[in-house]
Amino acid sequence: MKNAKILSVIAVIFIIAGISAKFFMPSLFYGYIYPFSRIKGSVSITVDGKNIPLSDCKISCIHQDKKEKAHVIGSRLSTRAGKYGRYKFIIEHDGIEIPFYFYQSNSWNCEKFELSFSVDTEKRTISCTGWTRGLDEKGFKEEKLDIVRTITFDDISPEGIGISSV
Repeated sequence: MKNAKILSVIAVIFIIAGISAKFFMPSLFYGYIYPFSRIKGSVSITVDGKNIPLSDCKISCIHQDKKEKAHVIGSRLSTRAGKYGRYKFIIEHDGIEIPFYFYQSNSWNCEKFELSFSVDTEKRTISCTGWTRGLDEKGFKEEKLDIVRTITFDDISPEGIGISSV
C-alpha cells in the first residue's frame, strides 16, 4: 500500500511537470515529452465527383525509404513522425495514386492538417485544398497555411504533393 502511494505521488509529479513544460517550455515538451502522433489531420477524397472513404483506400507512409505505420480512423490520418525528414503518404484507390508529403524540419515538429483531394480522371488532374499548421522553432503554433493546388498526373513529382508549412 505504501509503495502504491509513493508511485501515485511520483506519477502526479510527472504529469504536473509535463503539463508545465507544455506551457512554459513548449520546445522541451514537444521535443522530448510529447507522446502522440506528430502528423495528423483529416482527409477527404472525391474521384470524378464521387466521395471515396479512406477505408476503401490502401494507405501507406514512407520515411527515408522505410514504411511507417499510418493510422486511419474514419477520415482521420496520422503517423508518429518523430524524426527529421520527409513523410510521404500514398493513398491508392482503383489504380489512382494520390501521393503527398509533410517535411519535418526538426524531429519534434507537430503538423495538423485538413485536406481535400479531388481527382478528375478525364482531365487527369488532382486538386488539393485545405490547410496545415506546424510549430515554430520555439514550439508555438504557426499561422495556418492555406493549400490550393491543382496538378496533372504527369506533373506530380516522385516525392508527391508538398503540404508542409515549412
